[in-house]
Amino acid sequence: MKSILYATDYSEASVAALHCAQVLSRNLDLRLVLCHVYDVPTLLGTQLEGPFPHLRTDAYTTQRKKLKAFFEKNREDNHPVRELHVEPVENMSVLSGILSKASEWQTRLIVVGMKGESLVRGMIMGSTTKKLVDKAPCPVLAVPAKHHFTEIKNLVYATDFEVEDIKALEKVVILARAFGAAVHVVHVTEDTQYSGPSNLSWFRQMLESQVKYENLHFELLKSGDVANSLKDYTEHQEASLIGMLERSSKHNTNKWFRRDLVKQMASNKSIPLLSFNEQNLKTLFV
Repeated sequence: MKSILYATDYSEASVAALHCAQVLSRNLDLRLVLCHVYDVPTLLGTQLEGPFPHLRTDAYTTQRKKLKAFFEKNREDNHPVRELHVEPVENMSVLSGILSKASEWQTRLIVVGMKGESLVRGMIMGSTTKKLVDKAPCPVLAVPAKHHFTEIKNLVYATDFEVEDIKALEKVVILARAFGAAVHVVHVTEDTQYSGPSNLSWFRQMLESQVKYENLHFELLKSGDVANSLKDYTEHQEASLIGMLERSSKHNTNKWFRRDLVKQMASNKSIPLLSFNEQNLKTLFV
């Protein structure tokens, strides 16, 4: 059975992400795996071995109890989970710990909390977050601390008219179907008179030939401020989240969908961000 992996640092900022993970686990019929990355410290500059044979076992037991207690205290009773697993992991690297559990549990979606301009426990909106998005074997959903996640009615996907976007939208549609939600496909450009309309028409035909879903909507926005335009559009649509594909360096020649756009959108603090990378596009939610 496939899984949703929820990673937490036990902070209040990660509670909203827990509620989101519960809703998605139920509607997508995926088991929910709770994860916390901890590090057993060293003593006197040496690894804890020899006279401390039970320290790692005790640490794991303690963290497992703490993780389960965190879930019991903060869970949303209206969204019961069919199958729950509590999986703390010892690792000096938060990133490596999350990725190891994602691989172990056949994870189809990683859900993390976000506070201010950073993800919980050191997931600073820079190198660590970029690595998580870049290396995750599945999409990553970052949920702002104060976001109230309920049923999904509208989703926004920001496209750059690339073939990879169609693959990402296949996943977005799977998510939308589970909730009966509308998918709003949007492109932001400074030029809506020349290449914009023709590219949108081509992309729409390509998408609709491969993805059969009646509740698809398309829009072309004119703006030089991509991040804020997407934020305003998403809020106008009352969307539950916005999805986008993290481009590799070979796409840096494109002006508006530059490599740091995911970072900019995540720092909005108000809209959950569903990020894909070009390596995990074959990983489906089902």
